[in-house]
Amino acid sequence: MLVLALDTATPYLVLGLPHAERAIRLGRRHAEVLWGELEQFLYETGVSRNELEGIALGRGPGSYTGLRVGIAAGLGLARGLGIPTVGVDTLEGVALRYQGHVTVAHTTRNGLCYNASYRVTTSGLETLETPNRCKLAELHPAGLFSLDQPPSGIALAGLGVQMLRVGQTRIEPLYL
Repeated sequence: MLVLALDTATPYLVLGLPHAERAIRLGRRHAEVLWGELEQFLYETGVSRNELEGIALGRGPGSYTGLRVGIAAGLGLARGLGIPTVGVDTLEGVALRYQGHVTVAHTTRNGLCYNASYRVTTSGLETLETPNRCKLAELHPAGLFSLDQPPSGIALAGLGVQMLRVGQTRIEPLYL
């Protein structure tokens, strides 16, 4: 199943397919460059929009505007193509870059962060601590600590494939 991943929950624009990914640090400029970068990404990977069978949208946690840009773009594209969408967890996409016990955090304004803890093995991902928000100074990460890293576009696309195959199509932004 050919699923496109699109995540704008962090300062990165993350695009992914099961076989390719791109992460570009944009700060707050997602809306300005998203469509051009998406077209370039699909062109470089040799994938046409009409080949896509689904879209996995990063649901955060993240900023209100950041999440809305990606979700709105993905929903519009999916509607135009007549394909399903599903929401995938941004922090899980970061954790899947690693193996073992991983604490993932993304900083926000005012010294806060969104964070979660996972156990990643070859057989899958187990959530040890669900996504939450706290002061970065009060975070006590266990295991490997990933701070402000982009999610893996390949992992997000893979999560999307798994969810779409079992009929999950829910997208609910995760605002904390």
